[in-house]
Amino acid sequence: MKILNTIAVASAIAALMLFASTESSGQENCAGNHTIQVSPGTDGMPELTYRGGSAEEIRVCNGDQVQWVLRGSDREYFVDFMGNAPFSGAAKRGSSDGVVSVTIDAELGSYDYGVNFAGDEPMDPRLIVHR
Repeated sequence: MKILNTIAVASAIAALMLFASTESSGQENCAGNHTIQVSPGTDGMPELTYRGGSAEEIRVCNGDQVQWVLRGSDREYFVDFMGNAPFSGAAKRGSSDGVVSVTIDAELGSYDYGVNFAGDEPMDPRLIVHR
């Protein structure tokens, strides 16, 4: 009887851990549209925010639209996936009008990229395609 109770408890814990791991990202699953705010930081480097928080790691799904929108500056900036882009077309996109927009179409996985103003070093956030 103790073995059955132990198995039942272990199964319940495993189920809770599985549920928590799929729901703990803090972001909506497959939200459709994702707007990442790009603004100049006090050091001149781009600062990225997403839904009022960090844009260091954003979960997206195939078919989702991702936009990087410049705020508080008129500088040209670039979004560069360095040849491993989760969308079709050029892996490096520039913007002189303040918006870079892509539609996700990729294998599941993690995609590091850089965002930089013309002539500056890039910062390195990532998109995670999870469905």
